[in-house]
Formats: sequence, structure tokens, C-alpha cells
Amino acid sequence: MSPTRERPTMTDWASRRVLVTGGLGFVGSNLAHRLVDEGATVTLYDARLPHLGANDANVEGIREAVTVVEADVRDVDRIAEAVTAADVVFHCAAQNDRTYARDHAGVDVDVNCRGTVNVLEAAAGADPSPRVVFTSSLAVYGRIDRLPVDEETPRDPIDLYGANKQAAEQYCRIYRRLDDVPTVICRLPNVYGPRAPIDRGFGIQGTFVANAVRDETLTVFEPGSVQRDLLHVEDVVDVLVRLATAEQVVGETYVLGSGEGTTLLELAEAAVAAADAGEVELVPWPEDWREIERGDVYTDPTKLREELGWDPSIDLETGLAETIAFYRANREAYL
Repeated sequence: MSPTRERPTMTDWASRRVLVTGGLGFVGSNLAHRLVDEGATVTLYDARLPHLGANDANVEGIREAVTVVEADVRDVDRIAEAVTAADVVFHCAAQNDRTYARDHAGVDVDVNCRGTVNVLEAAAGADPSPRVVFTSSLAVYGRIDRLPVDEETPRDPIDLYGANKQAAEQYCRIYRRLDDVPTVICRLPNVYGPRAPIDRGFGIQGTFVANAVRDETLTVFEPGSVQRDLLHVEDVVDVLVRLATAEQVVGETYVLGSGEGTTLLELAEAAVAAADAGEVELVPWPEDWREIERGDVYTDPTKLREELGWDPSIDLETGLAETIAFYRANREAYL
């Protein structure tokens, strides 16, 4: 157990030590940029697993202001050392490739389940326990019978990734109840924006951006009417920071999203328009994708709006234009 220390107030980032697991990845690195701007002491913890998008370019501009720990959340001793030194932990590290999870089930369980338990166990052993903000996924819902999705929508994941994210959420609740670890769960939608690993694709939103920047064909499964909830990473970061500072959110679960559905055809056409490059082609559904397709998904973020006064600030057209400009300016690092 670490030495007893006072937990800093939840209003002054300059007095806080923050750990971001998965800190060299997409959401984690964008969060790091915001936290550095806020004056926090930031440690980024990342295993640099080859298929998950860690990129040293993601900390360009803040490299000297952060500490990078190259280690895996499955390493009990290393993650315990990092967690017990923190006042706030943003647990963003995850195996987040749904098709990879199907072919590497053990890895998905190890990273998303055992890794989360390691973080929470370490937090339980600290005095006081750091707040743990866990980034979950709308994949916990599986196929949706009723839209929009909110916190009361039944969870019934249809793939290993979603099932393991659901298990990790439950671990957060258990450690909150039994060990008084101040946990918060936030279910993320389809997030887009700068610093995503679009060289390998990051969800369909990353793939479309990469295709458009390269002036390639954006393939959309027929008829392109499947809807997704798309949210710019800056809006995601804004929510995560609020969840780390507001007292009333401890022990709660929040659904994050724009509150609007965008069809994949609309997304592809918007990416092509923003890039003034690429073209859209409708193609038949591959059989392996049909098995894990969740159908339409978009959210009702009313709980976040009412409790934290949050609303998205970046519309899709603006966000795509800024994102494409970022990748064009940083092509060598990401493409």
C-alpha cells in the first residue's frame, strides 16, 4: 500500500498527478494534450502493441512535458507502481479491434479484462484510491432493439470485444462497491479526429478518412444505410475531463455520443467532400462482417447533458475537414 496522502481538490489540475493508460494511442494522446494544457503532471502508460495504434508522433508538442512508461497493463507490478502514484487514472488501454478479438480471444480477455482488474486492484491498494475513469464502448449493447441508446438500454454484446468490455464495466462497479474505488464508466461511440491510427484503419470512420486523404475508393456495404454515432475526439476529451473532476459522477455510467445517427454512406460522402478527393463505391456485405454487425447505433446523451451541462461542440463537416487537414499536414507520421 502506498503512503497515505491527501487527494487534491477536483478543481485544480496543476496539483494533480494523472495516469493515462493507452496514452500513446488515439483517445489517450488527445487527452494528454488537454491535460498538459491544464497543467497536470501526466504519465502515459502504453505497451505499444503493434496492432493498436500507439504512435510517438501523438505526443509531438508535449513530448518534454509528459513521462512515457512503456509497459503492459497485464504486468501487475508495473501497473501497480503507476496507478498508486496517480490521483486520477484514465483507463483507455484496450484491445479494441473486434475482428482481432475473434481470432485472438485470449489476448482480448487478457488486455480488456485482466488488465482492467490489475488497474482496479492497484487503485484499491492506494490510500486514497485514485479516481478511475474507464472508457468503455457501445459494443456492450450488441444489436439494438430500441433507439436511441441510453444508460438503461439492455446490454447484450454479440462479440468477444463487447462481452469483455461489459465484464470490465462490472469490475469497475464491484471495486466501487467493495473497495470504495471512485470509478466512472463512459461508453464511447465511433470517435474520429486527429491522431487515430488510420494507416491501419480505426473503425470505419478512420478507414474512410484514410481513403479520402489518399484519393482512394471508399467502399460502403450496400445500401449504406447503417447508422453510427460519430463524435470528434475533442468532444470526447472534454467529457472525460469533466468525469474526472465532478463529484456527482462517481459510481455512475454515462453514454457518450452526438445524439444523432449518420449513415455510412453519408459519412463516406462527407469525407470525400471534405477532402475533395476519393470516390464512394457500394459493395455487397462480406459474410464475416454480417456475423458481428450491430445494426443502427446512435445515442441519447441526456444524462451527460443534464448532469454536466455538456453538449458536442464540433459538427461532422467541420470535424472531418480539420481531421483531413491534420493528416495531410502529418502524412509521414500517420499514412
